[in-house]
Amino acid sequence: MRIEVTGEALTDDIEVTTGQQARVVQVSAGLVSSVNGQTGDVTGLATTADVSTIAAAVAGPVADEAADEAVTTHVEAADPHGDRAYADGQFLPVAGGTLTGPISGPGGFAVDSSGNVTAESLTLPDAATTLSKSLVITAPAGAVSYVVWRAPKACTVVGVRGYRVGGTGATINAQRGTADLLATDLSLSTADTWLSGPSLQNTTFAVGDSLTVAIRSVSGAPTAVTIQVDLQGA
Repeated sequence: MRIEVTGEALTDDIEVTTGQQARVVQVSAGLVSSVNGQTGDVTGLATTADVSTIAAAVAGPVADEAADEAVTTHVEAADPHGDRAYADGQFLPVAGGTLTGPISGPGGFAVDSSGNVTAESLTLPDAATTLSKSLVITAPAGAVSYVVWRAPKACTVVGVRGYRVGGTGATINAQRGTADLLATDLSLSTADTWLSGPSLQNTTFAVGDSLTVAIRSVSGAPTAVTIQVDLQGA
C-alpha cells in the first residue's frame, strides 16, 4: 500500500493493514494527497449533503407521525387544556354556535338556561362604587310617580338629582317605599342643568325595598324631566 503525503505538519501515526499484518508508519505530513496513486473523492463514501438528505428523509415520516398522534390525542381528550377552567364539558364551536346554559360564574353571577341573568346576580358593587338608577318622564302634565327598582341587597342612597327640558319649572323627589328621600322637594328652577337635592333622609335600603321617583309639580309644560338616584352598596 502506497500513501503519498504533502505539506508539513507534526509527525502523525498512520496504521497500514496489508491483510497479513498491521504496522505503524511514521510520517511527517499535513495533508494526504493520494492513496495507492488515486486522488479525488473516495468512492463509496457519502458527502455531508447526502448524509443530511438521508437523515431528513428517515426522520421526516417519524416526526409527522408523532405530530399527527399528538393532534389526535388533543382532540379526543376530555379536557385538552389542563391549565384552563373547564365548563362542564361544553365547548363553543369555533365558527358560530350557541353556548348552552345555565352558566355559573364568580360570585353571584349566573345565567339560566333561557339566557336570563338571575336576580341573585343583580347585586350592587362595594361601597366604594356608586350605582345610579334613573327615569325620564316625558311631557309630564302634573304630579306623577313610578316605582323603578327593587333593591337586590342592602344599600344606601347618596344623592338625588333632577334635570328639566322645556317648561318653566318642576319639583321632584324620590322615595324608599312611601318615605321621601329628600327632606324638601327639589326645585328644578333652571332648565337643561343637573340639580342636586337638599339634605337626604330615609337613605338605608334593605333587600326588597322599592325605589320610587316622583314629580310633585310642573309649570310651563316641560318636554321631559329626568330623576336620578345614586346608591352605594352597604
